[in-house]
Amino acid sequence: MYLAHRLIHVSVFFILCMAVRPAWSALDETYQLTLGASISDYDSNVTINSRDDSIDKEIDFEDVLGLDNEVRLGWIKGVWRMGDRHRLSLIYLPIKRTSTLTTKNDFNVGGNVIKAGATLGTSFDTNVFDIEYIYSFFKRPDLELGITAGLYWINSVVELAAAGEVILEGEDQPEFRTDYQANQRLIAPLPLLGMSAVYEINPQWRAKASARYFDITIGDIDGRILSLTLGTEYYFTKHVGLGASFTSFDLSVTQNGVVFINSLQYKYNGLQAFLVMKF
Repeated sequence: MYLAHRLIHVSVFFILCMAVRPAWSALDETYQLTLGASISDYDSNVTINSRDDSIDKEIDFEDVLGLDNEVRLGWIKGVWRMGDRHRLSLIYLPIKRTSTLTTKNDFNVGGNVIKAGATLGTSFDTNVFDIEYIYSFFKRPDLELGITAGLYWINSVVELAAAGEVILEGEDQPEFRTDYQANQRLIAPLPLLGMSAVYEINPQWRAKASARYFDITIGDIDGRILSLTLGTEYYFTKHVGLGASFTSFDLSVTQNGVVFINSLQYKYNGLQAFLVMKF
């Protein structure tokens, strides 16, 4: 409900921007730096499978591990216009989520069983580097349409720490442990293709939209990404402005190892607010 209300506000904001009478002004800045914050509604899980099917477990971060659905994040973005129709973009997005809970049911992690009543701490730490090249196939002073090609590089670590009774794999009886730990790391460079549009309504207002998608297998990694963004920016001065956008994102990546098949899925719908500077 919270995100729905915010989406309505962003939509009204965008419509009001479009209602302003256009004015011709060049989209020609060389550099653009954006500092942003977002509120996103996450749905995520991790899966650990063995190739012999002796382990087949899906762990839901929100329902099972107690991580909040609503996540607040910060990010930074830089854009360099290398030529009139050529731009290079880099986004760095750190995602850090933690939770602590008392397990209500037995919890199986890679063949080890954490018994109900144990204290379970979870850390989901992900660093995302989103590198993108944009070629503007259509450009006029107030409108720029481009095709994009890039790399979405994800480095994710999920760590579990438990204190309580644990039945280790191959054992019959539980033992009390205060130092039980388990972790899973996933590193995946995933390519992305898409389109982008920038419309300068007047020298102060801009509207932006982008859509990106890719589904590919590279070596031992299978990945799929869908990313949709709609936003607007208002510049108080020639160089400094504020913006708001809405993003819908869906990622699924699987790494096929020799012994284990590890996968990570997460999707979110989020609102971003940001400070933007252009030169």
